[in-house]
Amino acid sequence: MIAGLRGLVRRIEAASVVLSVGPVDVRLAMPTPALSAMQPGQEVEVRTYLYVREDQLALYGFTSQAELEIFEHLLSVSGIGPKGALGVLSTLTPGEIRSAIAQNDARTLTRAPGVGARAAARIVTDLLGKLDAVVSEDGPAGIAPGPQATVLEALINMGYAPQEARRAVEASATTGTAELILREALARLAERQT
Repeated sequence: MIAGLRGLVRRIEAASVVLSVGPVDVRLAMPTPALSAMQPGQEVEVRTYLYVREDQLALYGFTSQAELEIFEHLLSVSGIGPKGALGVLSTLTPGEIRSAIAQNDARTLTRAPGVGARAAARIVTDLLGKLDAVVSEDGPAGIAPGPQATVLEALINMGYAPQEARRAVEASATTGTAELILREALARLAERQT
């Protein structure tokens, strides 16, 4: 319904931001790291998730597609609501969450507020195999942090399958700017589709 918003930051609250979108001010609950990077008066673009329940209507905002996807996956876990999912994303990066799930590391997830051992174990069990752990905080596995890791994450956020994106990045220039590597990787991906 509402896939994203672009507007000016009116004010930042404890767990949300108020964006001025045309003549309307919209409140979005967001992960803490995203909120701390915003300034009043700044123009921002966010991806959104509209949460609708019988007694609740709330809009959640994310600065990356990866955050939004993790949020949606977390909501699919029994017993994890939007507040818990937002708490996980406020404590851990999408890469750390993917890595913890892939490594069956429920303990890392318990660092998030309101996520106990049982909930963390349920998250790992339910999402194991559903999230690809290619991107981590230190860069994709097998690719050193730097322009190649940046391009790989960008391709994944653009919707390319992680394995497909990795092959394209690895076959591209190993040196140069992220823009050059991205251009080459996109050309290789286009060749494969024809």
